[in-house]
Amino acid sequence: MSAPPTRGHRWHLALALIMGGVLALALLLTSSEPAVPDSRHANAEQVAAARALVNQARQSRATGEPVELTLAEAELAATSAMVTQGFAPNRFDARVEDGVLTLTGSRPMLFRWINIRAQASGASEGLPTFTVKIGALPLPDWFSQWGLALIQRRMAAQGGTLPPIDTIVRSMRIGPDSVTARVLMPQGSLLAHARTTGVPAVDEDMVGTIYCALAQRQRGEPAPLLAQQLRRALAASQPSPEGHSAALVALALFSLGPEAAELFGGVDGTIGTCAARPVTLTLQGRADWAKHWALSAALETTTGSSISAAIGEWKELADSLESDPLLAPKDPSGFSFVDLASDRSGIKIARRLTDPERMADARAALLGAQDEDLLPAAALALSDGLTDAEFAARYGATDDPRYERKVASIDAMLRRGGID
Repeated sequence: MSAPPTRGHRWHLALALIMGGVLALALLLTSSEPAVPDSRHANAEQVAAARALVNQARQSRATGEPVELTLAEAELAATSAMVTQGFAPNRFDARVEDGVLTLTGSRPMLFRWINIRAQASGASEGLPTFTVKIGALPLPDWFSQWGLALIQRRMAAQGGTLPPIDTIVRSMRIGPDSVTARVLMPQGSLLAHARTTGVPAVDEDMVGTIYCALAQRQRGEPAPLLAQQLRRALAASQPSPEGHSAALVALALFSLGPEAAELFGGVDGTIGTCAARPVTLTLQGRADWAKHWALSAALETTTGSSISAAIGEWKELADSLESDPLLAPKDPSGFSFVDLASDRSGIKIARRLTDPERMADARAALLGAQDEDLLPAAALALSDGLTDAEFAARYGATDDPRYERKVASIDAMLRRGGID
């Protein structure tokens, strides 16, 4: 006759059962492969389609009335490609098949993937009720709604200002192969609303103080160079990651005006009586390179993700189809690797200024910055103004190995110039 289990044995058994349950739940919720396959980066036509949707949605800001957006296969594919590229390594796919809207997201977790699939059909006021599945585990409808509310509360607790989703998406109608939504765009920046978890919101009061310092000094001592204004912005900022972030956002507002205010959302309201017309600054003799640098640096500090680099590439792809570029109508259009070098320089310097371990050295060096410290003269020899056809023939796409080698060579050139 066997002896009864001791207290220690019972604890071991209970622990084994708990661990087995946790492992079983983890296997149910995660997968060995992503549900969203690896996809190509957005191409020029997809960027143009997304830009048209955004421009249409922005009309609701001016009127205060919802606008109707229809997303068919092309628009859904463009959205999927750009979200995946901008928020890599996460992946996203949106499609409508046989009257069912399916949104799928895949996120790496250790050596496995969390796959979330949400499906809806028919017409609804506000967002439809989605049937959600995480891995192999379907969720009840009430749990899905609770999860959406929880995500929004978490964003609000981290300084996000995104209003309730139902106030943005007023109604939705899912057809056989497209989805139509009545949308009212919120004031402020969707990029700021969607910044990476853990990235602090920019200090709006600090941005306003630095902007006003720039405007006041510009009235008494006009300075036409981006490098000069960067020196002034840093001198007016606190020597901290938060102070440097505010300085870069203030510099972007100072040089781009409303274009930057819409991206960063709300910070223009702190400028008050200091508000002035954007100041045309130059970098290596060009105003568009100064705008690229300032915008990319500010976006890097506010989004905290790969989206700042993706935006620079999307802008160049859009320019390859346009007769006029987006940031500087009088300068050459087309895909410009000089523009891209300006973008990447701004991103890299922003990272240095907001890295606690590197910011002191970066600040000391940039308080004496010249053009060459922001964009090496060697960059001016890069290709400037490629059409979409020329870009495709030479480099394929932004995830083509040929393009990736070109970007790597630009990064190496920037490092040789002291920008890393």
